[in-house]
Amino acid sequence: MKKLLLSEENEILKEKESLFDKIVKVLFLIMFIGSYLILVGIASFKLLEHIIKYGILG
Repeated sequence: MKKLLLSEENEILKEKESLFDKIVKVLFLIMFIGSYLILVGIASFKLLEHIIKYGILG
């Protein structure tokens, strides 16, 4: 009886850990994509600013 309870508790803990792992992976992915988009946005803005100031060939 105790073994059954322990195995059920272990399964519940594994499900919680896997859910936590998924949440961490998704948050890390969102942070990575967000930082990449911010860098691309800053680079695009600086390039546009340079083109407006000095022209395309300047």
